Amino acid sequence: MRGEGRATVGQWLGYAVGRSVFALLALMPLRAARGAGAALGRLFFLVSPRHRGIARRNLEAALGPRTGTEERERVARACFAHLGRIVADATHFPEHLRRPTEAVAVYEGVEHLKAAAAQGKGVLVFSGHFGHWELIAFLQHRLGLPMTMVVSPLENPLYDRFIARLRGLGGNRILSKRHAARPILKALARGEAIAILIDQNVRGDAGLFIDFFGRAASSTPALATLALRSGAPVVPVFSWFRPDGRLQISYRPALEPRRHGAIEEDVRDLMRRSTAMLEEEIRLRPDMWLWMHDRWRTRPRPAEAAPVSLAVHS
Repeated sequence: MRGEGRATVGQWLGYAVGRSVFALLALMPLRAARGAGAALGRLFFLVSPRHRGIARRNLEAALGPRTGTEERERVARACFAHLGRIVADATHFPEHLRRPTEAVAVYEGVEHLKAAAAQGKGVLVFSGHFGHWELIAFLQHRLGLPMTMVVSPLENPLYDRFIARLRGLGGNRILSKRHAARPILKALARGEAIAILIDQNVRGDAGLFIDFFGRAASSTPALATLALRSGAPVVPVFSWFRPDGRLQISYRPALEPRRHGAIEEDVRDLMRRSTAMLEEEIRLRPDMWLWMHDRWRTRPRPAEAAPVSLAVHS
């Protein structure tokens, strides 16, 4: 269950500091809050050698053949600033609810989402930690199809409960990815939308190794497994900030699962296609992805592929 367990003294202290910063950013005008958040992100780049090192190594391995050292360093700093900007933007979610949609976001491809929903099998909406994935989900209820968000529980239960409440302000339901397969399938059967992010490293034997920027990345098979089990269409969605400060949200045509026979290969095929789409978006706007996440930490065993699991894993 999300939010269970007692917080430690350290977690209480961290939560108090975080909530104080959150409250301060919420008091600022949106533009100023985003600027302050970007500055905090740049500060995080300076004070966290571990995350700074991860970002630099990832960028060198993924974009090294195409970019120089100076450009990779620019992207590394920019992605930290971007993370701070979207955290600051989240402090204004209650304000976004009161603003007209056209003042917050510009949509394209909504017809793809609505066509998928019209099939009556539910919709699996996927993206990555790219652009402003939180605001995509937060605003989707305005399109007439609220989301159930499949998320990883946070280590600090205080933050976990707070973020869950914030995400739910727009009418979305929050579901921990631990033991989530059955509730998700039931939600899809009711015609609901399920949001899944596909770009986090999966530990242990639960992951499916998929090529991502030329390297095998341990990935969740949940998106493809759920699509093949339920028949629900898979709709990609990506976002990026426009020069005027609004978020551009782009829904793409649904990916259709291909049935070749063996479920393992069908799952792998759909995950390859969805991951390739995400990689293409990141290459266009590399400063909007979280390069400081240790995406390639889990490595495949020599000459052995990890098994495809037919459930949603942590």
